[in-house]
Amino acid sequence: MLRRLDLKAPWRSLDKGFWPDNLPSGCRTVVYGHNGSGKSTLSELLLSLAEGSCATGVVWEHEDGQRTTVGSGEVSPSSSMAVFTRKWVEANLADFLDGDSASAIVTLGREAIDAKDEEARLEEEVKRLRADAAEAKKHEKAADTKVEKLTRDVQDRIISELKEFDYNHFTKNRYSIPKIQDELRKYKGEFPDSNAHAEALKRLGEGAPAPVAELPPPPAGIAGGLARLSELLAETPTRVALEALEGNPTAQAWVEQGLGLHKDLDQCLFCAGDISRDRRDQLAWHFDESWLRIRGQAKDLLAEVTRERQALAAWHVALPASTGLASELRSVYEEAVTQARAEVDEHVATLTQVESALNAKVSDPSATPEAPDWSVLNRAPSITVLAQAVNEHNHQARRHEEVTAERKQTVLDHLVGSHSGAFRDLEEQAKDSATKSLTSKKAAELAERRLDEVRQAQFTTKDMADTLTRDLARVYGKDHLSVAVTADGKSYACRRGDKPGTDLSHGERTTLSLLYFLRKLEDEQVPGGDPSQRVVVIDDPSSSLDREALFATHQWLIDTLKGFGQYIILTHDFSLLRLFIKSHKNAWGSSMKRITQGNADEIRFPKVSFLEMYAATVDGERRSKVGKLPRLLLNNTSEYAYLFSMVMAGIADSEDHERLFLLPNAARRVLEVFASYKAPHRTDFLKQLEVLVQAQDGEPFRDVFDFCNRFSHGEGSESVDVLDARAVHGQIRRCMEFLRAIDSEHFERMCTGTNTDPALLP
Repeated sequence: MLRRLDLKAPWRSLDKGFWPDNLPSGCRTVVYGHNGSGKSTLSELLLSLAEGSCATGVVWEHEDGQRTTVGSGEVSPSSSMAVFTRKWVEANLADFLDGDSASAIVTLGREAIDAKDEEARLEEEVKRLRADAAEAKKHEKAADTKVEKLTRDVQDRIISELKEFDYNHFTKNRYSIPKIQDELRKYKGEFPDSNAHAEALKRLGEGAPAPVAELPPPPAGIAGGLARLSELLAETPTRVALEALEGNPTAQAWVEQGLGLHKDLDQCLFCAGDISRDRRDQLAWHFDESWLRIRGQAKDLLAEVTRERQALAAWHVALPASTGLASELRSVYEEAVTQARAEVDEHVATLTQVESALNAKVSDPSATPEAPDWSVLNRAPSITVLAQAVNEHNHQARRHEEVTAERKQTVLDHLVGSHSGAFRDLEEQAKDSATKSLTSKKAAELAERRLDEVRQAQFTTKDMADTLTRDLARVYGKDHLSVAVTADGKSYACRRGDKPGTDLSHGERTTLSLLYFLRKLEDEQVPGGDPSQRVVVIDDPSSSLDREALFATHQWLIDTLKGFGQYIILTHDFSLLRLFIKSHKNAWGSSMKRITQGNADEIRFPKVSFLEMYAATVDGERRSKVGKLPRLLLNNTSEYAYLFSMVMAGIADSEDHERLFLLPNAARRVLEVFASYKAPHRTDFLKQLEVLVQAQDGEPFRDVFDFCNRFSHGEGSESVDVLDARAVHGQIRRCMEFLRAIDSEHFERMCTGTNTDPALLP
């Protein structure tokens, strides 16, 4: 028996843990859920298990709590499980339900006589085809494993290499296996090589660079001043030389300074001797204007040269240290610094020579020292590489985040691009293996289907047609449909009176399909199959049935299914749910009593279980969940009260309401019931709603009509898209405000009956 089912990985709207461990199914299980809740998805998954080819990897939990893992494409642990779904009907009865052009449900006549011999031959053929399919599946799995391993290797490298640089971004959730496979599949063209990959990782490990000062140009203004150096050094004064001072620069300098000190004095400050007029004239002639001018020009030029030399040395010392630059710029920057030092040293050496010549001229303006070659000073030291390195560093500092993103992308492109070719090759191999596996499996299924037909021929007679006819009469209470053997004795045909039963309604198709499904279970000869060991799953047995047919179908299900070990009924029909609650009341009460008493077997696998399926929001996505049937559904005889309370709870908790996806449809269903009560003279919901909207002065609730007409769904197929209530939360609130405006007394009583605070609506 099936206690509960879990998934190894997400499949459609189902995910791991969708069925809680503390909510088991039981021997008699009814699962209630609105359209879009995921009932059909669950039943189709169970159908794939019953057909021996599980749609995805699952964990089957037995009634004793033991678990069996079933891989994708593998066989169910319950070899005698049977599942009734729309898909089963389409696969087995679609043609028959079309009427007089139908194929047979089963084969009759002479073929039944030869079926026994044919069965033995087909069993061997099916065995061989199954072996071929299994071998093909093995190759397919091996190819898929290689694809999976390559993908996981790339995923692991992405996470291990980049997560430390952005912990929240580089996660397995963001870089999931499907995403990485998609990236590997679509990557084309060139990709960064291993050197670029290693360099990017190295740079990512470095901290954010700090900006450095912009590089000033080196001092280079002295060249203009040196243009007259040779002329200055060669120029001599026109003075009268004093023998005592001639050739004695020290004495000359001393006397020159003394002239300034004794300008207005008559006696010497040093010897107290008289300073005569003649002596003053002699000294003035000796230190004439040209002598002083030459010395002054030499001193000025010397000061400029000295300043230039000192500024050059200081400029080079002030260059930014290479350690402050981005690592990829350091080597070229250091080489440029070395080159700049050589040029600065050359300039400084030349300026030093110029200084020496000028010092000699200052000491003795009459001297004519030779001018050194200073042509090197016409060109400043080159700083092109230095300045570009500093600019590039500062540019990187300013756009650090962008540079870091580029480096991360380099790593990603290398990891994905370098494996993309191998991935596409492996995926192609997997695709070829899958095609071969599918072909082999299809051949086995065709042979097995033929075997089923042969087996069916052994036990099918006219009695089955008569039985199905009686069952139809029991459900509908009249003989308007019947099942008969065709004139050739080999087929069944559906009849409406004396004519072919064409154009069957949806309800008639459902009923006839379900009748045949269950009667077929009674006749099927499953090897080792004991009905008490069989699991029967029925999805939506009451679709489009009227009230009388619903009552009959419920009782007929109770009578027909009682001999099987376990049955699971999935339904969206509240009336059918109420019928099951009533019919199972005693057994359910006994089960709950044993659970309350702590009976371990009953707690693990109860005799009766009522569950609910609903669509919930998980990480922003729609997911199907199995939960306990709400107390409000158990206690109320009307679905209207449950829907009313659900919508009001959704208004109060718009972001986190667990049935968020159901609220738009639930709001419409509430208004459908309300409108049918308030405007019974109109038979169509939208017309009823139109009457109520127009009854309000100024039609303030016209938006409610538009919402119901455009943005929600009535009862429909299970696959209908259900809107996100967040997007229409305002309209859902407006629906309930509309109901209150039309009949405030009714609104207040519904709030009281469902224990809802009417103040939820301001």
